[in-house]
Amino acid sequence: MKLNETLLLAGAAGALLIWLLELQRTSFAESYIYLMLCLALLFTLQFVRNKRIQREKQVSPTIKQMAADQKKKKQK
Repeated sequence: MKLNETLLLAGAAGALLIWLLELQRTSFAESYIYLMLCLALLFTLQFVRNKRIQREKQVSPTIKQMAADQKKKKQK
């Protein structure tokens, strides 16, 4: 999981927590925005994750092997 995915997940969890706290304090209609923010962050997380997976699939296996070999050489 990349940093931006972690931040989106943390933001969604925070928005959900704020929504629960606001729901206890006010009515559902007044705290609705935090629920929608949580869902928007979760949908954005899914979009970013799928985009990253598609990008990784497009890289050919030989290029991945070359990159792994270069990392091994640098570590020595």
